[in-house]
Amino acid sequence: MPTEMFNSLKEDKKNTIVNAALEEFGSYGVINASTNNIVKKCGISKGSLFKYFETKDDLCCYLFDTVIAEMMGDLSVKFESFSKEAFQRIIDYSAWEIGWYIDNPVKGRFILEFSREDDREFAKKREARYGKQSKNMYYELFGEVSEERLKVDRSVAVDLIKWSLEGYNKEFLGRPDIDNKSFFKLKEEYLTGVKKILNALKSGILVEA
Repeated sequence: MPTEMFNSLKEDKKNTIVNAALEEFGSYGVINASTNNIVKKCGISKGSLFKYFETKDDLCCYLFDTVIAEMMGDLSVKFESFSKEAFQRIIDYSAWEIGWYIDNPVKGRFILEFSREDDREFAKKREARYGKQSKNMYYELFGEVSEERLKVDRSVAVDLIKWSLEGYNKEFLGRPDIDNKSFFKLKEEYLTGVKKILNALKSGILVEA
């Protein structure tokens, strides 16, 4: 997390540091990102950076929290326009999310690199810090499905959806042809995969209407 020294900086200087760090992490991933490159881009000393953030992981998590807060703010404007049907609602969200990446490529690239970083120690920290937030999102997306329509416990249904889509996302976004310019090109392909997974899960989770 940022120190009080960072919080007391003027907004334009904070933004310069944030933007330089987003580009670096988004280009090279969490582990391979260089703090030397970050301080060079934003014109500060390395000592100053570590007065603002105690570790590189602290900086990375601050960036993630900041970008996700912005993304969720944008989502709140669109959320009520999504379908009320549970599975279509998740498809609507998936379409909106990849559209957000297209509109915000630097931030989108950072989120993808943060989410797919497979370094064991960082992955453990990420799961401990953000795992519950991910599950809560799927609970919200699953909507007001009545218990009578569920073949399994609600938490089991949400876990099945979460694990399936997160596994698909990791595989899809780990492809070598994913880059800043390909989000738009791959949008339909990505959504086709999401629909196939949800259709396969639907019959096992819901009683037919």
